[in-house]
Amino acid sequence: MRPLHAPHRRTPPRRPLLCTLLAATLAGTAALPASAQSDERAELEKLRATTQALIEALVGQGLLSRERADGLLRQAQAGTAPTASGWGTPPAGARGSVVRIPYVPETLRQQMREEIKLDVLQQAREEGWADARQVPAWVKAIGFEGDVRLRWQTDRFAADNLPAEFYRAQTGAPAWAPDLTNTTEDRNRLTLRARFGVNAKLSEDTRTAIRISTGNLSGPTSTSQTLGSHFNKYSVVLDRAWLRWEPRHDLRFIGGRMPNPFYGSDLLWPDDLNFDGVAVQGETNLGSGVYAFATAGAFPLEELSVDSKDKWLYGLQLGADAALGANTQWRVGLAVYDFRHVAGVQATEPPPTGPRAGTVAYQSSQYPASARQKGNTLINLNDPTSTASPVWGLASKFRPVNLTTGLTFKHFDPVQVGLTLDWVKNSAFDLADIRQRAGLPQLQLADKTTGLQLRLLAGHERLANRGDWQAFVAMRKFERDAWLDAFTDTNWNGGGTNYKGWTLGGHYAFDRNASVGLRWTSTRNLDDGSLYLSNAPYKLDTLQVDLNARF
Repeated sequence: MRPLHAPHRRTPPRRPLLCTLLAATLAGTAALPASAQSDERAELEKLRATTQALIEALVGQGLLSRERADGLLRQAQAGTAPTASGWGTPPAGARGSVVRIPYVPETLRQQMREEIKLDVLQQAREEGWADARQVPAWVKAIGFEGDVRLRWQTDRFAADNLPAEFYRAQTGAPAWAPDLTNTTEDRNRLTLRARFGVNAKLSEDTRTAIRISTGNLSGPTSTSQTLGSHFNKYSVVLDRAWLRWEPRHDLRFIGGRMPNPFYGSDLLWPDDLNFDGVAVQGETNLGSGVYAFATAGAFPLEELSVDSKDKWLYGLQLGADAALGANTQWRVGLAVYDFRHVAGVQATEPPPTGPRAGTVAYQSSQYPASARQKGNTLINLNDPTSTASPVWGLASKFRPVNLTTGLTFKHFDPVQVGLTLDWVKNSAFDLADIRQRAGLPQLQLADKTTGLQLRLLAGHERLANRGDWQAFVAMRKFERDAWLDAFTDTNWNGGGTNYKGWTLGGHYAFDRNASVGLRWTSTRNLDDGSLYLSNAPYKLDTLQVDLNARF
């Protein structure tokens, strides 16, 4: 005798027999002879509807495959059931098309219900299903995302490139790329980029997100980690943390560390670059298939403790999006960006000493080495009598005007073809102003302040499923003072400005949300005919092979 309260070990039901009973019930009701009693027919019809619902429930919980369920339903519609028990099969020698209908007693029906219920509950315990009524609302409002990219990259430098020591020996103005360490030695390396984010819907109008990633504090435009530190661990940084309020469907406010809020290409805004600050976005319908949009934002670049001239970026963009027929989409955006207080100003006296040291703004207009890459024209901010190492600042002010336009053709669905043109012009370049701030009244410097890129992309919109693909080709010319080199894409020319070149590549999804990519980029310095190092030979070819996974 089993003791009281002893656990009951239930023998798992036999699913083949269960499926046979379900199919027999369906078949029996489908082939019910006209001479049957009406009340029995009504009872069996009710049982048939219940059984069909049970079959769908079994499919939904993974207890029965869709193929098996469809087979049972087809057999029922044909008036036959599986012959494992001989049900629904006319006896030997039977005349006509009489079909024997099994009688399913109420006790057997109840047993079927209980066994299905217990089987589903057992699987729920084993697989940890959650009851939606018991899951807190905040859990359902949270989502996760992430990606991992492993990249092999080789950089090939031209044999006639000027050695790096010539750039690092610069002391006077104007200067170019004083931080270069390698211009002649080919480089091969593996890099890793890993990102993980949490998104939360706080209400119908408010959302927030946090994302961490690999990377370091040496630059704002890349989150890749170069492998090869004797198996030492890698740093993790806060890549995004933003809060968005959307009081209307056409108006959004966002603040924190956010993704790029402006429409544009990688000519100005690399994919890995995120913004610190606040932005507002709005849009309005102008007609059938046409709407206008606007984005404005204020983003701090550097906050100074002893100087009121903090460095900021202000941006304003207006644009439109229009459907040109059923399969063509056109988008255009015109933006003005104002980099406030970023230009360098030469000191007129030595740094303060004694009690005044550290309390008076001095060389706060410098262009930090942690931000700059190469390309922009630089001036030495030390006072004329100083023999100290140079402190570099930007020669030009920056107020770029940017025009971006793109066409998307969807005539070959699901394959799309996109063509994008991106143009930028630094409207704040002023040679007289540069001479005054640099303390060089005779300085000669050409106006090289324009950037242009043409990009063609073909393939699937997203690399989500196996067999999806994308291919691209782009050409670019990027003059030295068209844009701050701190915010440029490191895939081109190793980062920076003052070059021309092209890139060619593509991606192929070999599995769901997993792809392999190949990219070749070739660039070389621009030559404006001057004697400065900005015209020195510098050519770089880069090959990248990527393995990507996303969830």
